[in-house]
Amino acid sequence: MTTPTGGGNAGGGAGGMGGLSPRQQQQQNEFGAAVERRSRTGGSVGGAAGGLAPGMIDIYGTHTKTDTGHGSAKAPIVYLGTGPGSNIAYMGVDDAINMYYKWDTKTKNRYLSQLSLAGYDTGSMKDDELASVWAKYVTSAARYSLAGKWASPWEIMGKDIAQREAAAKTPKTITQTAKSYNISTAADAQALFQGAAQTLLGRDPTKSEISRFKSVLNKYEQANPSVTTTTSNYIGSDLQSQTSKTTGGVSAASQQLMAQEQAKKNPEYGAYQAATNGMNWLMEMIGGG
Repeated sequence: MTTPTGGGNAGGGAGGMGGLSPRQQQQQNEFGAAVERRSRTGGSVGGAAGGLAPGMIDIYGTHTKTDTGHGSAKAPIVYLGTGPGSNIAYMGVDDAINMYYKWDTKTKNRYLSQLSLAGYDTGSMKDDELASVWAKYVTSAARYSLAGKWASPWEIMGKDIAQREAAAKTPKTITQTAKSYNISTAADAQALFQGAAQTLLGRDPTKSEISRFKSVLNKYEQANPSVTTTTSNYIGSDLQSQTSKTTGGVSAASQQLMAQEQAKKNPEYGAYQAATNGMNWLMEMIGGG
């Protein structure tokens, strides 16, 4: 079995993986040898069969499990880092998870501080939620141990903190697009079409003509929304600058033009224009004569 090459802090926070004292290195080597002997003999790592060195924390033999009908298999060993008195803490997953319930106030506060730095809202978290997060870090550490890579739950938590700190310094640009629709009401449609009808047909429009124009106008407005693109520049979560640009949509001039085009489709338009133009020509002749 591959043994760890360094330690964190079993009671309080993430630490480096190097810089062990000769005594700590000797303890690790002895533990590695004990684990190897246990894997060959089936004995406990703690006690005489395992040869656990004095001063080292016993892992209670919890890193083996028996599956009836399938024989024995190794369960993950969780590496907790170096603890008080240079003890090296290794234990089974369940024991490591239950460490949460044995912490003193100082260790619990250190855990809450680390979680906050990792991005958790510890002020709103219940005790069982805090315990669940610790269990997830322990499980992650166990998976590392199965892969032969030793990292304590505290060190994995430290990686999350480092990742969050790096993200807080990283520039990023977010572009958001929003559509909006300006749909004319019945009153809007009446005002638009009444002006066009009076000018081009020489009369007020009927209710059915206004209703027909509103239907045509609303379909056009729904097919042509205004689009606003907002570009925001951040460093971490801090907004540095923001710009917006709006395109499309239906302008008032376009609505008036649609009303005129709709009025021109009426059969009365040609006759009214001919009569109006003829009257204008006659008045010009009389005035000119």
